[in-house]
Amino acid sequence: MAIRPRVFGCALSGACALLVSVASAQDSATAGALFEKGVADLEAGRFESACPAIAESQRIDPRPGTLFTLAECHARWGKVASAAAQYQEYVDLVSRLTPEQQQRHKARVDIARAQLAKIKPSVPTLTLVLPADAPSGTVVTRNGEVLKGAALGLALPADPGEYVIVTRAPGGADREVRVTLQLGDQKRLALEVSKASEAAPLTPQAAPPLTEPNAKVESTPGPARSSGRKTAAYVAGGIGLAGIAVGTVTGILVLGKKQTVNDHCTAGSCNEEGLAAANSAQNLATASNVSFGIGIVGLAASAIMLFTGSSESAASARARVARFQPVFSGQSGGFSAGVSRRW
Repeated sequence: MAIRPRVFGCALSGACALLVSVASAQDSATAGALFEKGVADLEAGRFESACPAIAESQRIDPRPGTLFTLAECHARWGKVASAAAQYQEYVDLVSRLTPEQQQRHKARVDIARAQLAKIKPSVPTLTLVLPADAPSGTVVTRNGEVLKGAALGLALPADPGEYVIVTRAPGGADREVRVTLQLGDQKRLALEVSKASEAAPLTPQAAPPLTEPNAKVESTPGPARSSGRKTAAYVAGGIGLAGIAVGTVTGILVLGKKQTVNDHCTAGSCNEEGLAAANSAQNLATASNVSFGIGIVGLAASAIMLFTGSSESAASARARVARFQPVFSGQSGGFSAGVSRRW
């Protein structure tokens, strides 16, 4: 008797859950690398590359410290509207943490509040106003970003720079206008809307030919049940191979990080570079352990589905899968480190 689809589903569901864990660990490592690059560029005054890198780190793995650093980057770059919004978001976020966590952020919260008081008066605003007779469905974009109806007529904070405003009415031509904002500007712009052009007459299209009444429709027999089992086996095998590959690569990366830790940590104390390497190694080690587990589960499930005979019972199949399931411990490579700067 063939293995039931329920067994396949359980095995593949477990593999998918492990893949999610690997993706989470890899996301954290990616966010850490982006943050380190962004901070290095920030210290070198390369704001055009620093701020996007820190912003991407925050998007992948949101942390209060990353948000504060992003606000600092935008403030130094002159993007005062973005900086003010992020300083305020950081202050609000810290206010919802535990008292112990708030104490750790106290110095940066004080800086954020001081920066808000300093830059808020210089934040430019731009008010876009549609005419009263603008047709329903008119769309307004600012540098490609669509502004919803509630945003029109309001003084919206904006970073200094040039803005391209496009007004598009149904059936009408686009109307474009450019405006430049400088620190402290408060500009109001009355938009113009083109009238709808006359609609072109519709050309009737020929109806598709009807199927001949006596035409025979041939059906193709569905694949055999064994074909579906083989497909599931190939999918599980692919997941297994991918897990082994990821585990090998991340394991190699851990060795490199471990060398950096040895070079920059002494007597239980690490400098900034050693701390960053330890955090990264910890994430990579977790990813390596989980990836190898996925590889074992995937390859075992694939072998069972390919080589189990028709006489095997569902209970026997489940027992076979259980024997191949690895046991994971909470260890992640033996690295320990203090609080990351991103926190």
